[in-house]
Amino acid sequence: MKRTFDTLFIRLSLMTVGLIVAGHFMALLLIDQARARIDAQRSINTMVVAAQVREQDPALADQVAQTLGIQYVGVDKALAVGCPAPCTDTNGPFEETLRPKLGPGSHVLVESDNGNVWVRKDNASYWIVIPAFMPPLSHFMGFSALTLMGAVIVAVLFAWQVQRPVRALARAAREYRIGRGVHRVPEAGPRELRELASDFNDMVSELAEAERERSVMLAGIAHDLRTPITRLQLRADLLAIPADRAAFLRETESMSRIVTQFLDFARESVNQSAFVGVEEHCRRDYGAQHDDDALVKLDLRAGEGFQLPAVDLDRILSNLIENALTYGEPPVEVSTSKEEGRYVLRVRDHGAGVPEDDLHRVQRPFVRLDAARSGEAHCGLGLAIVRRLVRHHDGTMVVSNAAQGGFVVTMSFPYPRKAD
Repeated sequence: MKRTFDTLFIRLSLMTVGLIVAGHFMALLLIDQARARIDAQRSINTMVVAAQVREQDPALADQVAQTLGIQYVGVDKALAVGCPAPCTDTNGPFEETLRPKLGPGSHVLVESDNGNVWVRKDNASYWIVIPAFMPPLSHFMGFSALTLMGAVIVAVLFAWQVQRPVRALARAAREYRIGRGVHRVPEAGPRELRELASDFNDMVSELAEAERERSVMLAGIAHDLRTPITRLQLRADLLAIPADRAAFLRETESMSRIVTQFLDFARESVNQSAFVGVEEHCRRDYGAQHDDDALVKLDLRAGEGFQLPAVDLDRILSNLIENALTYGEPPVEVSTSKEEGRYVLRVRDHGAGVPEDDLHRVQRPFVRLDAARSGEAHCGLGLAIVRRLVRHHDGTMVVSNAAQGGFVVTMSFPYPRKAD
């Protein structure tokens, strides 16, 4: 199952954003602890001065309170003046820092709305109300959230830029693998990625050149063989014995089919013929859908939207059906359907199938499994040609053995598959 979020971009984004968020909240925690210590020390100094003045010179205490901005509030008047009910200790980094320094039995509470501090030493008849020296941390949360959001956006953009060269490299490798030619990858990004892109471009260029040389050689040999094969077919008419003439013509026909497969395999470009309906093509070329005596039986359920280029579709079906009739046993079942948003085309014979260990190997060029599926008119290119054509049209091909016996080729194409 394909995991949508299992990509380099998502992983880089999650890692970078996670580190930013963790660092941000760690910084907030350290800042909150530091400001709690500073605020606590100031409150202690203010309270000591206020308490000493109150005890030594009550008349001077009011002037000091006005200068320091503090207030003396009797215990019995605390609730009326504004002490948060029930006027008991609150807990937080600031209170936990201040309370032990005031001595046993001391009380500290902080108003949540404005940050004012209420302090009362043990057995004192009054509270000392100290105005907030520093704004509470909540006042900074808006700016902190904005900063965090900006950092996350920058991190996501950075992750996107980092993964772009890797994404381009993966796309070019996929295009080359399915036979869509060589696409050079821009040499961008960090040095290691630029070197990787450069090496990839050189590699695929050399592979493409080798493939072109092989295709040219293969096409040249096949083309040069056509003329002597044609001459052999003409000279067959000079044979006096009909049986020898028929056998000779069968051999030359086999050679001609092999040459045709060579040329099909050597062809690199996608055919530009008009699109036709797959089901219409099957009915026209392979007979009635419900004919029990037919060598080819049809089960067509995909609908008219399933279309492919006429020449490529003919090459796909002719190769598969010919292989099925030559190597397997009739009837050959050709079926179409819609499955999970894709058009599916299946071709199945009723022969002995292919050994499980050879299912992957049988799709390679020039591979013939003589022990299981023998034949004289093929060179092992049929499935390779079909596989290349299917990939040219964004399709996938899977070969398998049917549970009831026989060899099955399943091809799926994107939905809808029709001419643009």
